[in-house]
Amino acid sequence: MEALAVVAVLLLVLRTDGRVQGPAGNVDIGRGVDVLQRFGIIGDVLYGDVSSTKEMVTHDIIEGADRYAEVLNVTKNHTNLLNITFCPDLDCLFDVYFDGFQVDLADKPWKLLTTSRSRHMISERFGVPDIAMGFGQKFVIVSYKRPVKRIKTFDNFTQLAELKSTISEKFKCMSIGIESMVTDFITEHGSHYIDEYTLGDTVFQVLVYLPVFYNKFYKCVLNNCSESDTALLLSPVYTEYQGQVLSVGSDAVEKWVDTNLQVESKHGHTYVSLYALKNRPELCNEIVALMDDQSVVGLHLKTMSTFIPEPVKRKWFTEVLDNHVKLREVNL
Repeated sequence: MEALAVVAVLLLVLRTDGRVQGPAGNVDIGRGVDVLQRFGIIGDVLYGDVSSTKEMVTHDIIEGADRYAEVLNVTKNHTNLLNITFCPDLDCLFDVYFDGFQVDLADKPWKLLTTSRSRHMISERFGVPDIAMGFGQKFVIVSYKRPVKRIKTFDNFTQLAELKSTISEKFKCMSIGIESMVTDFITEHGSHYIDEYTLGDTVFQVLVYLPVFYNKFYKCVLNNCSESDTALLLSPVYTEYQGQVLSVGSDAVEKWVDTNLQVESKHGHTYVSLYALKNRPELCNEIVALMDDQSVVGLHLKTMSTFIPEPVKRKWFTEVLDNHVKLREVNL
C-alpha cells in the first residue's frame, strides 16, 4: 500500500510524572481478550470514549500478572515528530490511525477494533463529515504522537507466569482435531492476551483531497517542496475538507487549538491547522502540557496458544484461531 511519511523535527519540552497507572477499563497486562467476539469494545478506549468500558469483557487468566511486567518511560531524550502522511484510500487512513496496534494473526487489526463502529462514528472520530468517507477521496494526516509509558511483560513471560489452574487443566484436556474445544476455550477465556500497551496521546488532523490536488501535493513533497508550499497545500485552497484538530484523549487540547492554531488563508479566511506548530516551539510546549498521558496509543495482543507447552497442540490451537481470525477479517 502506497504511503509516504514526511517528518519535520520539532524539539519539544516534555513533562512526565513518576506515577504508574493503568489505563481506563480492563486494558491491563496479561488479561485475556476474545478478538472474535468482544475486541471491538476495546475501541471505546481508543476512540476516547471510556464511559462504556464497564461493558468491556476481558478475562483474568494469570496469577499476579503485574509481577512479570515492567514500565518503561518512553519520552525521555525523545525527539518528537510532526508527521505528514499520505493515504490514497480509507484502508490506509485506518492503518495510520492504528499504527501502534498489533494483534498476532491479524493482518488488519483495525477491522477488529472498529467492528462496532458506524460510518458516522468513524467520520466523527476523524473530524470530517460523513461524505468524506465516500469513494474517490484521498487523505493526508498531520499528526503528533506522544507516547509516555510502555507497559510490557518480561520476555520470558509465558515461562514465568502461572496460569489459573482451570485454564491449565483445559489446555491439558484439549484434544487435537476437535475444533469446538478450541472455540469454546476462546469464548470462555480469550483468544489472545495483552502482552503490552503504551499510554500517551496523539493529536491529529485529517485533510480530504480530490485526486488531482492530492497528486499535486504528493509530487511536491517528492520534489522537496518548501515549507510555504506545504502550508499552502494543507490549506482550504487545495483541500476538499479541513478536518478538525483532534486528540485521542484530551478535550483540553481540542479547545486550545481552536484559538491558538488559527491561520489566515490567502483569501482572507481563517482556518485551524495543526501544521501551524511547525517551527513554533512555544506552541509545542503549550500543547504538550495539555496532552493526556493515560490514553492507549499502542497495544500488542499475543495468542493464548503461546502458553501451551506441547508443540503439536500449540500448533493446532494456533491454526484453528488463525482460520477464525482471517474469516472474521474478511467478513468485516
